[in-house]
Amino acid sequence: MRARWTVVGALAVFWAGTVVAGALAPGYSARGDFVSSLAGRGSEVAPLGIAALLALAGAHLAAAAAVRGRAAVALGLAGLCGIVVAAFRTACPLGAAGCGSGANETVPDLADAVHVYGVVGYEIALVAAMLAVAGRLARTRPAAAALAVAAAVASVVLALNIGGPDLGAWQRAWLAVNTGWLAVATLRLGSHTG
Repeated sequence: MRARWTVVGALAVFWAGTVVAGALAPGYSARGDFVSSLAGRGSEVAPLGIAALLALAGAHLAAAAAVRGRAAVALGLAGLCGIVVAAFRTACPLGAAGCGSGANETVPDLADAVHVYGVVGYEIALVAAMLAVAGRLARTRPAAAALAVAAAVASVVLALNIGGPDLGAWQRAWLAVNTGWLAVATLRLGSHTG
């Protein structure tokens, strides 16, 4: 039970850290800027951004301890990918605002590439966890299984739409689906997941 509440606490730290760091970063827009820009190399609020990303990774690792089976393995991988995302930060030479677009763009380096692979790995692992839960619940709790599949589809659709002038809004919607599912799955399902 402790691991389940650790998930909720870590998710609260992630969202609070993201909001506070975003408010402190000059010119930063939650609608137009990436969450990981807050942790970027050159970000004015990098320590807060890094802490928020590590809290998100910690939530997934705690969730892996709260569930069992294939979902636990996938959640553990998602947590490890989250650590990679926090460790290999994007280059934001002019600060968090506008990082990855416009004048604040840089030539991608190894850290940027590993960061992107970490995000992609995270998405694949989390969707795998969602589908593992759905498979486990299909016979005994079909409504819960359908919600897990819906969350997986929503996560993929939102991830594929991150871009353009509202990339921050799309990314936050994607993160809301992922973190909302993670909280519900660990609190409501716990060891019943597979």
